Amino acid sequence: MADEDRIPTRFIRVSDESGSRRIAVKVRDGAGPPVVWLGGFRSDMGATKARAVDAWAERAGRRLVRFDYSGHGASEGAFAASTISTWLADAEAVLDAHAAERPVLIGSSMGGWIACLAARARLTRGQPPAAGLVLIAPALDFTEDLMWDMFPDEIRERFQAWLLHKNSKLRGLAFSTDHLGDVY
Repeated sequence: MADEDRIPTRFIRVSDESGSRRIAVKVRDGAGPPVVWLGGFRSDMGATKARAVDAWAERAGRRLVRFDYSGHGASEGAFAASTISTWLADAEAVLDAHAAERPVLIGSSMGGWIACLAARARLTRGQPPAAGLVLIAPALDFTEDLMWDMFPDEIRERFQAWLLHKNSKLRGLAFSTDHLGDVY
């Protein structure tokens, strides 16, 4: 495996509606479009798959960006207070700071979902598409499959209202959802 000690941990500050926090990032210098590792739920940038991708990047001479989501690894933030939206904001901030060129996004499990959301967000903001997506056992909407039956009716109703808002926005029919909060 690559020598972790040779890559210093950097920190970026992310601020959004959930607060302000420092996100830990490791950047391996190299050529080509930046490859960005997006780890899974409760995983961090020192986990086995992340280190394997880092070892590949070292051998191949590729630029690799790894980071810990809020509440994960060396990053600030409370895990229990974080949401998919929080972790997406972390990923977007890392991409903006360290992978402005069209990135190749590698996402594992929940990181696959975050990678898809980040790729879609790039297009929504008018940025060029990601150079590529590599999804390893992506959990593309584990919220529904793993949690829907456990949600109380109030949460299901809030989620359905949010979904209606997202779909209506696509048709140009926006309405205020300030009362919904973050449903993830």
